[in-house]
This record gives sequence, structure tokens and C-alpha cells, in this order.
Amino acid sequence: MQRQLMVTNIQRMCFHDGPGIRTTVFTKGCSIHCPWCSNPENISFRPEYYEKDGIRGIYGKEYPISELVGILLKDQDFWDVDGGVTFSGGEALMQAEALQGVLEELKKLQIHTAVETALFIPVGKLKLVLPHIDYFIVDIKILDQKICHKVLGGNVEDYKANVEMLYNSGRLKQFRIPCCPEYTFTEENKKLLLAFLKQYPDIPVQVFSIHTMGKKKYETLNRTMWESRGVEERILAEYCQSLKKEGINAEFIHI
Repeated sequence: MQRQLMVTNIQRMCFHDGPGIRTTVFTKGCSIHCPWCSNPENISFRPEYYEKDGIRGIYGKEYPISELVGILLKDQDFWDVDGGVTFSGGEALMQAEALQGVLEELKKLQIHTAVETALFIPVGKLKLVLPHIDYFIVDIKILDQKICHKVLGGNVEDYKANVEMLYNSGRLKQFRIPCCPEYTFTEENKKLLLAFLKQYPDIPVQVFSIHTMGKKKYETLNRTMWESRGVEERILAEYCQSLKKEGINAEFIHI
């Protein structure tokens, strides 16, 4: 078993990464490449040097399981009864072997665990961690197979199979749609989104606009961020209303 988890950041007092107050662990490495990604430091699986304000640092540190669990437990008093730990990325489930070890230790202490995932992962990795995660937040992005493969490098059929397995487990708790007018919020993709969501009418949906808040991080890596105008809050509010008319519990959030 992989005994170390590659992490870029541990963020405390998070309120949008699952129920209650969360500590969110951002892991390094992703299985897809979204043009609008706001966490460029989490795309590569390898540590990367960066420079900010004349200071050189590195994105990515390997934490032994016991050390990482010890760090997380320092926040336990803030979680109260409904909070806990969330793993995000990148794609945290691509490090399923190490993640499994961390999750097992947290579950021994009855700590609530969550993960935010795009779910473009081998099914074996999902099966490995599924028994140890209480709450899955799953992104829905591009559902046309050809466009998804070209833009993201993902396989929609594999994604759908993973969603179905997760749904049947009872641990799929939230969908999220990052709204990008060039790719995810096109008229054609919205039709596909609606048909997909109707298969899971009991799963609530959060929609949000992509943003450029990660621009400074791209600059620290000497890269240029792909920029989009995003989607106006008014339009997203109207979109949520249209989904509600179709029986889908949708809400607009800021991320």
C-alpha cells in the first residue's frame, strides 16, 4: 500500500466542502485537465517549484499517514458533531492507496469523511476507498463523449458507471456543476445535464460560475491561465429555477 499522501495545502474552517465545518486536504495530481482549473498546483502528480514575491517554494509534500492524521486531529474541536475532513484536489481518488490508509485511521475515530471528485478514475480506485467515505461531492462537467475526451481527456462512459456505482452505495450526496459558457454551460451540454440529473432526482445540485481567482497561482508557476467571462449570477439563478421546475433540487453557490 502506498503509505504517503502528496498534499499541497490543508485548509481549515471550510463551509462548502460537505456538512458542517470542515478541514479540507488538497491533494496533488489530477486525472483530467479542465481549461478553467483554478488550482494549477494540483494538476501534476509531481512536486513543482514556484516563485512568489521573490521567494521560492514547492507545491507538493508527501505526508506519512500517521503524520497527516495527527495534523488533522488538531482541528477536531472545531468540527462539532456534523463536521469533519474533506479530501479535494486535483483528484484525491487518484491516490486511493494512500488515501485508504488515512481514511481508515479517521474512521477508527468516528470522524466524518468527505471527498470532492470529478470521478474520472479507474473503478478499482473508487472501490478501494468507497467503504471509508461518508459523503461524496461529484462534479458534472462535459457529458458529450467526444468533447469530453478532447477538452478534459476523460471518458464519459467510465464516469457514468462510477456515478451509478456511487449512487447505489447511498454515499453520493451532492452534485456540482462548474458553469463555463465555452464548455459546460452550452445549450447542448445543458440538455445533456438535464437528462443526466433526471436519473438522480433525489441528489441535490449546486451550480457555480468558474472564476479567475487562481490566476496568481498560475503566475507563480510561470504559466498563463486560460480565462473565461464566466456566467453571471442572475443567469445561474434562472438556471436553478429551470432545474427546480424539472424536479431537481438546485441552488447557486459562490466558490
